Order: sequence, then structure tokens, then C-alpha cells
Amino acid sequence: MEQAFYRIAEVAQIIGLGKSLTYKLVAGGEIPSIMLAGCRSRRVSASALRKWIEDQKKEEEAVV
Repeated sequence: MEQAFYRIAEVAQIIGLGKSLTYKLVAGGEIPSIMLAGCRSRRVSASALRKWIEDQKKEEEAVV
């Protein structure tokens, strides 16, 4: 079963980018994230991550 939310470090591993760059993308709002109640760190929903990945694919296809 897929996780509902991922930590930023997990997102970095999934998308194959460094943690620093992934944190910048999240902080800048490019990758949507939320603060869960009772958590001190941000989380990215699985659905938001899938959408971001699809958007990146579409942008790449438009360039080529």
C-alpha cells in the first residue's frame, strides 16, 4: 500500500534529486506540501507528488 504522505527526504529519494534541492522546491511552492497537525516538518502527499512528476514529464515533452 502506498503511503499517504512522504517526508522531504523520502521525496528526494523518489524523484532522484538531492535533499537540498528538494527542500528548495518545497519551500518555493513548486512541490506542494502541508504541515500535519502535531508534526514539526512538512509532508508531501502522494497524489501531489504524482501530479508534480506528471507535470515535469509534460514540460519536458513540450521542450523536445
